[in-house]
Amino acid sequence: MLKIIAASFALVGLAACVSGQTTEYSGKRADYSSKTTVETNEAGEEVICRKKPQTGSRVRMTKRCATQAEWDAYDEEVQRRMKDMTNARQGPLE
Repeated sequence: MLKIIAASFALVGLAACVSGQTTEYSGKRADYSSKTTVETNEAGEEVICRKKPQTGSRVRMTKRCATQAEWDAYDEEVQRRMKDMTNARQGPLE
């Protein structure tokens, strides 16, 4: 009887842990909406500037500006590299 009670508490605790997890980043792009600004360059094109935390720092930010087409190409490249790294870790398919 004591084992059943202990097992039920363990299941309730496990369910609470699982329900508290968020999958905010699974399959989604990073959200830069609060750190994004739109400017206009000399040629009259809209330039989107993103700020993101600098690796290894809690305070410093890195700012990068590009056109929408350049951001789309950059995001696709990052996604391709992540897929390549994931596939490399899994090893060759047989």
